Amino acid sequence: MNIRAFKKLFILFIACATFFVFSAQEAFAVRVSLKRIIFEGKTRSEVLTIINNTGESQTYRLGWRKYKMDERDALKPIEEGADDSGILWADNMLRFAPRRVTIPAGSSQQVRLLLRRPSDIQNAEYRSHLWIVTESKPEQFDLQANNNQQAIRLAVQPAISLPVFVRHGDLDVSANISDTRLTKTAKGLNIDFAINRDGDSSIYGDIDFVCNDNGTVLRQVRGISVYPEINKRYLSFNLPLENGPCNTVGIEYRADPKDKKFQGATLAKATASLN
Repeated sequence: MNIRAFKKLFILFIACATFFVFSAQEAFAVRVSLKRIIFEGKTRSEVLTIINNTGESQTYRLGWRKYKMDERDALKPIEEGADDSGILWADNMLRFAPRRVTIPAGSSQQVRLLLRRPSDIQNAEYRSHLWIVTESKPEQFDLQANNNQQAIRLAVQPAISLPVFVRHGDLDVSANISDTRLTKTAKGLNIDFAINRDGDSSIYGDIDFVCNDNGTVLRQVRGISVYPEINKRYLSFNLPLENGPCNTVGIEYRADPKDKKFQGATLAKATASLN
């Protein structure tokens, strides 16, 4: 790999690392009690707990960020002044406190979010992303090209971004799965498909991949959403084969058990077969 290509690759890596959305289970220095926050019905307040599971005191800053979902690349940050049409933002009707907090090692802090619905609110789903980032010194990574002494140093700042939804009115949504394709790989299978969303709110759930040949669960993927700004999201996953060959794979997309409307029900099902 030449130096120019190497630098381009890691500039891309830096951009992805900067805006990467850590899940509540994966971020080391930032953990929270909820994956997402939903205001619907008569709900006017919610409490989020920030957990410091490191061995040192940590200071966290909180703020709002705007992300837009892409059909193929999941969430992309929206820069100031960029086109954000097609999305109704929630942060102008939400307040939270504190905005900066220092938490001792092994302790936690509650953050209360309050909703004030405007009188002219329309029946729709509104969304913004609550950004929580540590003020600790970023962890440094030295990356060096093969057969070359030049290196690039990366700094990764632990952070979490979680969506906050405000739903107003009688909203409905449905889903189906299309564009399935199953192929063999050196380590098992690769499955490609699309989740199609129809309605006026987002959908969110988990996906199970089951080998129809023997009933084996090949893989489970948690927390897949399709936001209202898109009607189709393309997905691709590798599936390991540990219990023999598999020619047909069942895809089941199930709602979150905590979803008040669907309560863990199946949102969509499909099958994919080897050609």
